[in-house]
Amino acid sequence: MDLLSFIEHALVELNHSKSAELGNRMQYIGSSDVGSCPRKVCLQKTCPAGLPDLSTMLKFSRGHVAETLLIEIFNAGGVKQLYDTQVEVCHPVYPLKAHIDFLFYADFNGKQQLHIVELKSVSGIPDETYPQWIDQINFQIGLLKLKYPKQKVGGSILAIDLNAGELKQFDGFEYNETLFSYLVGKGAHLLDCLNGIEEPQPAPSFLCAYCNYRSDCPSMTVPEVELPPEVEALASRYLKLSEVRHAADTKLRNITEGLLGFTGPSFRGRSDSIELIASTVGPTAMVDGKLLKLQYPDVYPAVLKERAGFTKLECRPAA
Repeated sequence: MDLLSFIEHALVELNHSKSAELGNRMQYIGSSDVGSCPRKVCLQKTCPAGLPDLSTMLKFSRGHVAETLLIEIFNAGGVKQLYDTQVEVCHPVYPLKAHIDFLFYADFNGKQQLHIVELKSVSGIPDETYPQWIDQINFQIGLLKLKYPKQKVGGSILAIDLNAGELKQFDGFEYNETLFSYLVGKGAHLLDCLNGIEEPQPAPSFLCAYCNYRSDCPSMTVPEVELPPEVEALASRYLKLSEVRHAADTKLRNITEGLLGFTGPSFRGRSDSIELIASTVGPTAMVDGKLLKLQYPDVYPAVLKERAGFTKLECRPAA
């Protein structure tokens, strides 16, 4: 029973059916398009890449799983009558539209309001919302406000990490006329690019990691790539944690020497709160590669074993 082949084929059908629910995305600009790289959006619509691999399709499906889980949670909490899912809202003039994950018509106390919940399934919840997420939900809020001009419209982004079992709500998004006008302008620009009136330019972001058109992207091939704000923030966190780890390693070495001075090479002791053990690991033998190559040059190639390569990451303060 070849489960892997069956699952891969079924995942293609699942992703196709989920995409079909959003309509023909070649004919309109969606909220995720407005928050994305113009070059990527246009290439996706004019030169769509082939079928994604199994890993990518599983990641896509993770979002569907999170949505289904959230529906079950809301319904179990007794608020089934307060919301709808995948609500479509459209611009009255341009082919701009959004599909809202969850649209609440009242709060949990039954007070009437319009509140969008945009669900994001992630591997590692960020400290702050990404700019693309902010553009997406503000575009949705704006389109909903056009449909219900007399009602107050707000929104939240709910990030969920299924692997870690963590949730985080980014709240407080409200209708902003100036911002929405800017986002409509971005959508109009994308339409002009699709019609050949303007040339779409790349906009690097954390989403570059998932882009099928990265290999020949001009923003990724220049001598020094300009870091997007969210990537710079992540690199800054990495740098700070590396410095903390280095300082901690230095302190640990000093503490280790002090403890071993007390315990000696063999020791076992304890208090009410901690157990302290010291033991000696005996010497081991290893092959001296340089000596082997020098004394047995004919044997050396026969005993070589390939070691897998790896990607090295360096993060340091700019000069």
